Amino acid sequence: MSETAQLYQKLLEDAIRKQMTILGPQITLLKARNVPGITVTDDGKVATLSDNAETIATRFLEEFRDLSSPLVKKTMQPLLSAIGPSMAQTTTQQVVATQPKLVEPKADVKNPNN
Repeated sequence: MSETAQLYQKLLEDAIRKQMTILGPQITLLKARNVPGITVTDDGKVATLSDNAETIATRFLEEFRDLSSPLVKKTMQPLLSAIGPSMAQTTTQQVVATQPKLVEPKADVKNPNN
């Protein structure tokens, strides 16, 4: 396994273990095992990682993105950073886009100074 693949393997394992703490092992393992090209053991260890580790890491992030966007983004920051600034920026924009919009309170029509 190349040095790059080993780095991604460690980053993925760290991300999986953090998600296991946050989301629980069942949900985390289910989501991680939905990613093609990665095999994850019951304790969160990456047993196998196919050739294109960066693509797998991107798919991994996409798999978890919709669960709890801000929390997932924060806990996966090391993995996002390893993938590169363009992916981190794209993922950040996607996370922001999925967040509910806050509605600004309307001004009091009778008293515009409120």
